[in-house]
Order: sequence, then C-alpha cells, then structure tokens
Amino acid sequence: MSKIISIHSFRGGTGKSNTSANLSTIMATQGLRVGVIDTDIQSPGIHVLFGFDEQDMKYSLNDYLWGNCAIEQCAYDVSANLGAAVSGQVFLIPSSIRAGEIARILREGYDVSVLNDGIEDLID
Repeated sequence: MSKIISIHSFRGGTGKSNTSANLSTIMATQGLRVGVIDTDIQSPGIHVLFGFDEQDMKYSLNDYLWGNCAIEQCAYDVSANLGAAVSGQVFLIPSSIRAGEIARILREGYDVSVLNDGIEDLID
C-alpha cells in the first residue's frame, strides 16, 4: 500500500522543501519509488533542489489542474540528479514558475478532487 507524507507550514523559510528533498532522497536510497508534488503554487522552488532545469519542464502541476495534460505527463524522473546512489526512483511534479500561470491559478483556484484523482492514478 502506498503512503502519503505531507509537509506543511503556515509560512515560508521553515525548511519544507529541504526536508521534502532530503526525505525523498533517503527513501530512494532504500529502494523506494517516491513522488514529490510541489504544491507551493505561490512560490514554487523544490525543482531547484532536485537540479531540475525549468527549461526541461514541458508540463507542470498547473497544466494538470487546468486539464491541459495527464498527470503522468508532468511527472519527471529526477533520480539521476540526486547526487547519491539510489536503487529507487524520485519523480517530481513541479508547479509552474511562470508569473502569469501562478497568478492564474491563484485567481481561478482549482478543484482539489482533481489533484486527489491524479495522485490515485499515479500510485495505482
């Protein structure tokens, strides 16, 4: 059975991204397949910790929430960027870093059930 670990704080600068990146790397070194979803839509940045260049980001979480792609299309294997020997895998679903897309998702919102459905699709 898959497990979901959520890391949250009411403010920025508390180490959520660093904790998420380090925890997922540790889990991957133990042979687990890990998915990381950057739901910090206002200030996305965990992709930097995984060495994932935004130029390689064809689709983001925002695109999935707007119905522009399947959730699998915005999941990127960042295992090779971890700087550690891993027998598992880490997949990253980044949020868009484009100011206009950030503003749009904040203005229009999104249906949380769409995100829940996507997560279920990925872990099945």
